[in-house]
Amino acid sequence: MNIKIQALFDNTAITGARAFGGPDVTSSAMKTAIREWFDLFFMRVPEREEDPAQRIPCAITGRLVKACFAEYDSSFNSVPAPGSKADWMNIARKAIDAVKLDVLQWAMVGGECFIKPAPDGTGGLVYQVVRRDRYNVLARGPGGITDVLLCERNHIGGRFFTLLERRSVDGRGYLTVQNKLYLSNTPATLGYEIPLDSLPQYAALAPEHTYSVPFGGLGMAYVRMPMANTVDGSSDGVSIYESAVQLIHNIYKNEYQLGREFELGRSRIIVGADKLITPDPEGGVMRLKDDVFVGLDGETSGAGIDIFSPALRDESFERRKQSYLKACENVIGLKRGLLSDVEAMERTAKEITSSEGDYSLSIIDLQRMWYNALSETLRISDLWGQTLGFCSPQSVDIEHLLSVNWGNGILYDDAKSWQETLEMVQSGILKPELALAKKFDLPCETPEDLEKIRAKYMPEAVPV
Repeated sequence: MNIKIQALFDNTAITGARAFGGPDVTSSAMKTAIREWFDLFFMRVPEREEDPAQRIPCAITGRLVKACFAEYDSSFNSVPAPGSKADWMNIARKAIDAVKLDVLQWAMVGGECFIKPAPDGTGGLVYQVVRRDRYNVLARGPGGITDVLLCERNHIGGRFFTLLERRSVDGRGYLTVQNKLYLSNTPATLGYEIPLDSLPQYAALAPEHTYSVPFGGLGMAYVRMPMANTVDGSSDGVSIYESAVQLIHNIYKNEYQLGREFELGRSRIIVGADKLITPDPEGGVMRLKDDVFVGLDGETSGAGIDIFSPALRDESFERRKQSYLKACENVIGLKRGLLSDVEAMERTAKEITSSEGDYSLSIIDLQRMWYNALSETLRISDLWGQTLGFCSPQSVDIEHLLSVNWGNGILYDDAKSWQETLEMVQSGILKPELALAKKFDLPCETPEDLEKIRAKYMPEAVPV
């Protein structure tokens, strides 16, 4: 007998993981916070006196994504031979880079996300971003998440098909994947379990399978924001704007009040109600319907015409908004002017230096997060490629193979960094060989490595 099961996800947040009989270990405080982060991002503001039209979370995440990847480029240090293992990995690298914007944005919104590799049907992999409001954490271990439930929904012909995918890893690092498919007539419920082959895209899925290659994890790359959890102190990631949530609500309230200020403060002409009545050509009377005129009922003898045009307090509301925006920049670690109006703020040299320094550190943290995510996704892709027979089991040193360049722009000036390195060499506190190793990304751990650098770049230093 089919059993009706409560929905795993609704339109706003995580509701629980009952389909596989395991509770979500995420705390109630975290669930509430996750719901609010996504509500703010999608402009789903509750019934309250707020105007979210400015989309502050979108502005924060969008501008940080652009700053991080403004001059980004990744490559392999050597051109792979066609058809080689490195060539297959290089194709995977390009596919991972194609989702980098989504990965960074959803990680910033929800505090964490997964990069999920899946076969593309041509002997390669495609990468999906699983955002935080689309999975339940069923178990965590010392190394991170060990049991997770993913949800994928399809709306076909007025019916809702929901695939639940549970991934768990045992103590030896072996991955087990379970799949269940449900059919419902409403998005509010999972409905009833149906065979996996009810939809063509799921026909090849097994109800349960344990892979013979030890992935050491869930077969997905876990991406977590590089900041402490200030919600409940757990290992769950937190949104980039978690510390500014209340400030964002204050901005929205301020915008609502400003709108009301203009609405209630619009000019009106107040007269006696009898003065608004004009003769009807066909007989009787009619009233002027222009909302500029306001008629006063009752005794109107001797009443004149009064113009109601109060002074608007828009400048006060604007100053308050700028103060809130500046506070957001401070608590998140953004440079002045990223959200606020720079010209509206008095800025000291110390303030400018402090905000730009914090901003640069924030960008560096996000870029380091992406580099680690890219490296980990390549490692997992290698394992999936071997497991599915897409590539050879040949070992690949990803750290040696992968090269990431963040550019030479206003955020990170390579020329300035090189000049600072030269100054250290000239002052005698840094060996020239080490400076060249840093410049050209060369190994420098052994005397042999240093000798190779001297032979190639410092021939005058090599004895004849």
